[in-house]
Amino acid sequence: MNFTATLETTGETALIVLSGVLNDVSAATFREQVLAAAEHGIARLELDMTNLEELSSAGLRGLAFCREKMPEEVDVVIIGPNDDVRAAIAEVDFQQSVTISN
Repeated sequence: MNFTATLETTGETALIVLSGVLNDVSAATFREQVLAAAEHGIARLELDMTNLEELSSAGLRGLAFCREKMPEEVDVVIIGPNDDVRAAIAEVDFQQSVTISN
């Protein structure tokens, strides 16, 4: 499945909807959307992973990039990760840097 990452902002919240496989090929697309979101001076970044099928190590590095590019006071919320994506996040203890919501 192809990867897509779409960004929309409403007020102080940015939402990036991810679908497909976030890996070394698609990570650049994700990083571009993160940088675009950071330019909006947001207070909350939501990453909708409801349709994300897989998260590789490169995808995890993309999440780390996301946390690095957002000011510390910006809440980063991961929405709807499947069990495999949630396990990948837990393996690297990234869940301590973000909020995971079903």
